[in-house]
Amino acid sequence: MKNLEQNNITQCFDNVLKNSLSPIFILSSSRKILQVNDLAIKQFNINLAYNGFLVMDEPSNLKWPHFVKHLKYIKEAEETFYIRTATNEYKLVQFKCHYHVKNEEIVAHATILNHNDDSAYDLYFKQTNYRFTLFSAYDKLPHGIILTNANDTIFDLNNYAEMYLKKEKAQLLDNAHKSIFESFSLKNSDLSTYFSNLTEEQFATIHVVDKSQPNKPLYYEISSAYDNKRNLIVTTIHDETEKIELQQKVEHQQSLNVVGQMAASIAHEIRNPLTSLKGFTDLLKVDATEEAQMYLSVIDSELQRMDQILSELLMLSKPANNRLELLEFDKLVQHVIDFMMPDALMKNVMIQLVSSPMNVLIEGNENRLKQVVMNLIKNAIESMYNGGTVLVEMRVNSGSLLELSITDEGSGMTSDTIENLFQPFYTTKTTGTGLGLPFVKKVIEEHDGEIVIESELKKGTRFSLHLPIHTFDPLESLDSNIKNSNYLVT
Repeated sequence: MKNLEQNNITQCFDNVLKNSLSPIFILSSSRKILQVNDLAIKQFNINLAYNGFLVMDEPSNLKWPHFVKHLKYIKEAEETFYIRTATNEYKLVQFKCHYHVKNEEIVAHATILNHNDDSAYDLYFKQTNYRFTLFSAYDKLPHGIILTNANDTIFDLNNYAEMYLKKEKAQLLDNAHKSIFESFSLKNSDLSTYFSNLTEEQFATIHVVDKSQPNKPLYYEISSAYDNKRNLIVTTIHDETEKIELQQKVEHQQSLNVVGQMAASIAHEIRNPLTSLKGFTDLLKVDATEEAQMYLSVIDSELQRMDQILSELLMLSKPANNRLELLEFDKLVQHVIDFMMPDALMKNVMIQLVSSPMNVLIEGNENRLKQVVMNLIKNAIESMYNGGTVLVEMRVNSGSLLELSITDEGSGMTSDTIENLFQPFYTTKTTGTGLGLPFVKKVIEEHDGEIVIESELKKGTRFSLHLPIHTFDPLESLDSNIKNSNYLVT
C-alpha cells in the first residue's frame, strides 16, 4: 500500500513537471535539485552535474533557511532569490513554492523577473548593501571571521580569515564548514569533539597549529557559534602565537631558574672537594716519579677544566649584579683586545679594531661586559684553526644605539647550530663547556640590548651587539665612575 501511494505521488510530480508552462524545480530543504522540467533546463541553463544544488548569492543564502521554515508551517509561500546558472550568471527569480510533507520536498514554480521590476531589484540591492556594510566592518577586525549557512556551506569570510587559512576566498566559498581545518595539524578526536559540541551546545572551540613553516609554528584558536535567529554559524579565528610563545618563554625561564639554583648549589658543594683534590695533587707532584708526573699533569689539567666549568656555571646562574656605572665602551673594548692580543698572535690570528670616535657613554656593569667581549673574541680566535683576522667594529646607529660587531674568518655555522647556540651546554667545540654564549646573551639582555648572528658556511660568522647609549641633561653632575671627563656626552 505504501509503495502504491509513493508511485501515485511520483506520477503526480511527473505530470506537474511535464505539463507546467513555467520552469519547475523539485528541491530538498537544503536546496538540492531533485528534479527539473525542460523549461527550467532551457531558461536557467541548468547543468545537473554541477554539484546538484541550487546556488544562490549570499543575501539569498541567508534568506533561504527562514523561507523554508515558514514554508513548512504554511505549506505554500512566495519569495525572490538570486540564482546562479551553470554559466555563473545570476538571475533574480520569484519562487512560488509548495511543500509536500510526506516526501519532505519543495515544488518551486520559477519566474525570472525583468530588470524593470524595480521593487524586486531594490530589495535585492538593499540586502547586498547590508552584506557589504557588514563585511566591511568585519574586515577591520584583527580576527578571521567565517560565515557558514544552514546547509553547512561557507558563504563569506573576511581578509584575516583568508590570511590565517592561507587560501583565497574563491577557494573556500561553497565548501563545507570542515574545510576550514584543512590547513592545520590536529587530531581526529579533537575535531570530532568540536563538531559534537557545536551540534549539542551550539558553541565549540578548538586550538590548532599551522606547521607550514617548520621553524615558526603558528597557533590559532577557532571558535564557532550557531546563530538561531539567522540560522547560520559564525566562526572566528584568533591568532594566539604571541601568547603561546610568551607562555613557553615563561615556562622555559622558570625551569632555567630552578636548574640555575640547583646548579649553583651543586657547584658550591663540588668546589670544596675539588679544592682539596688540587691541593693533594700539588703535594704528590713533589716526590712523584717521571711517569707519575705525567699522570698527575693529566689529573691537574682535568681538575682545572672542572673548575672552569664550575666558574662559568656559577656566573651564568647567579643573579645579575645591579651595580651599574657610566662606561666608555670603546675603551673597554680596547682593554680587552690588548689583553687578548698575545694569545691571538700565538695562534696566528690578528685582531683588527675599526672604530670612529665614539664620544658616547653606556650604562652597564664593567666586569660583566668585559667578560662578554672576551668570550666573543675568544670564540672568534678559536674558530680559525689556520689563523686569520678577527675584525672588531664599533659604530653608532640611529643616534641611540651603539653597535659592536666581531667578525671571524672561520668555517661558519648552519642554521640549526645558530638556533641552538644560546642553549646551556650546547657546543660545537671538543673542549667547550657550552656556557659562554648563554652568559653573553644573559648579560646583553640585562643591559636592554640585543645580539644578532650572521653566518655563512666556509666564510665566517659575525656577532653584533646593540646596546642603548646613555643620555642625560648636560647640567647634571657627572658621576665619579665616569672614566674620562674629557669625553663628550650625547
